[in-house]
Amino acid sequence: MAKHIETFKSWSETIMADVAALKALVEASGSDAEARRLAAGALAYLVTRLDLVPDHEAGIGALDDVMVMRVCAQLASGHGVDGVPAEHEITLSRLANEAEQIADFLGTASYDKLRQYCARLSETAVRGRSAAQVVSDEAARTALYRELEDEIKKSVPVVITDPDDAELRLKAYLAHKLK
Repeated sequence: MAKHIETFKSWSETIMADVAALKALVEASGSDAEARRLAAGALAYLVTRLDLVPDHEAGIGALDDVMVMRVCAQLASGHGVDGVPAEHEITLSRLANEAEQIADFLGTASYDKLRQYCARLSETAVRGRSAAQVVSDEAARTALYRELEDEIKKSVPVVITDPDDAELRLKAYLAHKLK
């Protein structure tokens, strides 16, 4: 069971590159509008205080963030990500492919609920800004990016002492919130 937690934990180490790729998609005017909104929704999720797993939850608080980024990248890839620089396109492809590991961890029914949740992020306002506003309005985008920088600076390395317990708690949070 612990292999999933170790994988998810390792994803937190690539957050800077992952965020940069999602930003590139938000700004890629040649990409599908829904793909851009999904990227904006994923980025806004990172600054959401009350998300699926509270950020203060020991060891697992950041894992839902890296999971949501991957599911949103997978959803966005189905719409088209044209116009994204090659280095970021590679990162987006990696994120989308890694979402399969989340499906393996959660099982089909729970993963489908997570995908539905992530799909709704493209329509969800965070801190008074919708994903569409982030895509179309430079001031809204700049404000979100500033908040992301602050959030990433405050983040601490993910420390998990009991991977089996962490997996149980992560699944429990997700099952409870994704009804």
